[in-house]
Amino acid sequence: MGVHRPYFVDAKPHEKRMMCTFVGGNFLLLLLCGAYLVATFQAAGVTWPTILAAVLIGWFVADFASGLVHWGMDTWFDEASLGRAIAIAREHHTHPQHILGYGFLEHSALGSAPSFVFIGVAALLTALLPVSAVTWCLMVVWLITATCLFFGTSFHNLAHKPSRSAVIRAAQAVRLLIPPEEHWAHHRGDQTIRYCVVSGWANHVCDPLRVWRKLEWLVQAVTGAEPRRDDRVWQRRYRETGTLLGPPA
Repeated sequence: MGVHRPYFVDAKPHEKRMMCTFVGGNFLLLLLCGAYLVATFQAAGVTWPTILAAVLIGWFVADFASGLVHWGMDTWFDEASLGRAIAIAREHHTHPQHILGYGFLEHSALGSAPSFVFIGVAALLTALLPVSAVTWCLMVVWLITATCLFFGTSFHNLAHKPSRSAVIRAAQAVRLLIPPEEHWAHHRGDQTIRYCVVSGWANHVCDPLRVWRKLEWLVQAVTGAEPRRDDRVWQRRYRETGTLLGPPA
């Protein structure tokens, strides 16, 4: 499948400023998390097995966080509420390869906005607690999650094109990064599974347990909001020119 010019590639000045704010804020968060880990390493008294466990947990949490953001954007929001970000996310459903036509700023902003807000608060609260092995490991989890959301769409994009890098192909083969065949399961049918796009680990927990459907029931029961309320309108509008074929060869 070829990559064509995306429909929403032209950002207005205020949209660019907003994206730069979130991307810059999330990058600052990465620096602060890293500085905390360096400054408190000795006091925390962590061991290497503990660090390895924290990294693995962080990679899983980051994958789940990517799915939570993906599910939220696909299910509850529209262009009237979040504007161009939702338009890009919805365009990706009818024209999957168009995502490759956006720049790094758009790719990073999609994950950096929720990371800066929610992971930023979690990291701040963790930093205010007395230093311990637990708080140090928690900060590792926040650092990995914020980093993966910073590069999340870039990781996701690797599942949309064959990689020339042997390292990337190896990481996909051992499931450190989500392989194309797993991600493309999301693009088949009604696109309500396989939301997690960093490694795909969390998909094998969330989908069998129907986590997203249960969350939708809970949100709808509490707020009365209808999941994917106007998704059919969008699909009818763009599907006839879409490319819902399968993963790149």
